[in-house]
Amino acid sequence: MIPGVLVLSLLALPAPLQLALESEPGWFDPRPPRSALEAEARRFAQAWSNGDVQTLAGAFHPKGIRLNLPDEAHMRIQPRQAQAALRSFLQRHPGGDARVTRVSLAGGDPHKGFAEIRWRTRAQGIGEPVLFTIFVAFSLESGGWRVTEIRVFL
Repeated sequence: MIPGVLVLSLLALPAPLQLALESEPGWFDPRPPRSALEAEARRFAQAWSNGDVQTLAGAFHPKGIRLNLPDEAHMRIQPRQAQAALRSFLQRHPGGDARVTRVSLAGGDPHKGFAEIRWRTRAQGIGEPVLFTIFVAFSLESGGWRVTEIRVFL
């Protein structure tokens, strides 16, 4: 065997090998793991079910969030204001069951993620159940996933 051919063959191996490895899910994927976002979305849904506004507010982006509630929309408000608005809203719709129905990652710098949550509850004074859809936008910051937007639809 000619030494130059052997060296050339060994140099040619890494590119196909790298392509094969890159095709493996998550191998060279620069996105954060989906499981971390799913776990954060489940924590959010559980806190929502429990009416735990303090835990919800703990996940808010420190610069504020966009909040869109039925009959009430805010462009960008500070976490304390969002907490007060959510407390009032959740008091009008106590309890219920919130479940994550969809989670997706998006690109960007910082990374973005989204969750869809279905919330079955009752309105005060009404015996019939009410079904809401909640869209939550997240941003991956140094401290983990932070909520940047909440939209609640009837």
